[in-house]
Amino acid sequence: MDPFLAPHLRVLEDLRRQTAEMVAPLDDSQINRTVPGLKNSVGILLRHMAGSERYWIGEVVGGRPAQRQRDAEFEHDRVRKGDLLGEFDRVAALTREVLGGLSRDDLLQEVTLQRSQGPVQETRAYAVLHAMEHLAYHVGQLRFLTRLLERGA
Repeated sequence: MDPFLAPHLRVLEDLRRQTAEMVAPLDDSQINRTVPGLKNSVGILLRHMAGSERYWIGEVVGGRPAQRQRDAEFEHDRVRKGDLLGEFDRVAALTREVLGGLSRDDLLQEVTLQRSQGPVQETRAYAVLHAMEHLAYHVGQLRFLTRLLERGA
């Protein structure tokens, strides 16, 4: 792996590790529970985090179609923790594969990505950084939500 990309991968892996540690004590009931005043369950956030990383790293950076249906990530159907953590493992493997095959120069290449306002051009570096900050943002939300659930909210 390019030494320039290695720290990016370490950050993504650490965020996934933190996520796994936070949800480890939760059962499927807690994974699916919503807290009054909050819209998303832990399960919804986990599904969204995996879908987002698969899109930003797998598709935008790696050119592998994600077949993402972002709105479906937020559906309030019942999910299983084991299934979600399995998806996290698959996304982690994809991220390692994609980032492991890139060079520093590859990050400067422009790619087309979908934003709410339509397609835009950005560099692969932007996509990697966006994936990192997006995952970190939701790790913070999960930290708050899992604490509420542990207290019986």
